[in-house]
Amino acid sequence: MKKITLFSVLLTVSWIPMKGQIPDTLYANAHQVVSLSFESPIQKGITGSANFAFSFNQETAETLGLLQAQAGQESNLLVRTMDGKLYGFILAYRENLDQWHHFVPMAQQLKKPHEKEAIQPIENNSVPVTPHTKPNYAENCRKLLERGRTFHHIKRQKGLRIRMAKSLYHKNVVYLLYELKNRSAITYELGQLQLSKVLGTQKRKASYQELPITPLYTHHQPKIIGPGTTHRFVVVYPKFTLNQEERLQLKVLETRGSRNLTVRLR
Repeated sequence: MKKITLFSVLLTVSWIPMKGQIPDTLYANAHQVVSLSFESPIQKGITGSANFAFSFNQETAETLGLLQAQAGQESNLLVRTMDGKLYGFILAYRENLDQWHHFVPMAQQLKKPHEKEAIQPIENNSVPVTPHTKPNYAENCRKLLERGRTFHHIKRQKGLRIRMAKSLYHKNVVYLLYELKNRSAITYELGQLQLSKVLGTQKRKASYQELPITPLYTHHQPKIIGPGTTHRFVVVYPKFTLNQEERLQLKVLETRGSRNLTVRLR
């Protein structure tokens, strides 16, 4: 406990938001998991109140952290990453969330007082970044949609049907082909498609964890699905593996409404 207290005091004294640098507010609750992705693996994280819990993999360096909260007054979160950078956030409780994942860019790090942004020199012999130097996700997704694949996992509920094809691994990424059909007479607005690793069971909340897998790219993922309409789309994820205790779970959440699907894949 003394080590944690000392860490928080040192951060408060040595690192403060610069003028005009207002920390983002993160909203969380007890029944939904909010995830934060940093550009460097997390080394340490601490909240200012016991109402908020920030967890991350302390055995294997990872860039993903998870946040949950109990009702109470606002607090703050301080995170240090492996590259020595520090990040600060305001924490607040909210019963219903409209955002479950946050990408934290390196530019959002806390600055020391009077510290200025480093200006990177431009070299005449530098190679410009072109679309050809980036992974060609769009072309691969297009080919996958054209060829089609056999669907294995099917879930029908509340007038909706979700189908998934067997995952396709290519280099260090995974391509997943989805098919979502609105079988009802009411337009469906897709709010979130969340693929997660699940550890434990909800009956034992102390050991239950949902670890969202952040997509790298989405191809033709719909926002609105009309009555009787079917949409096929592809989502690209970073390559992942499952141990014997883990399984995959897919959640399809409606933006405004209760037509939500949960598919347990293993």
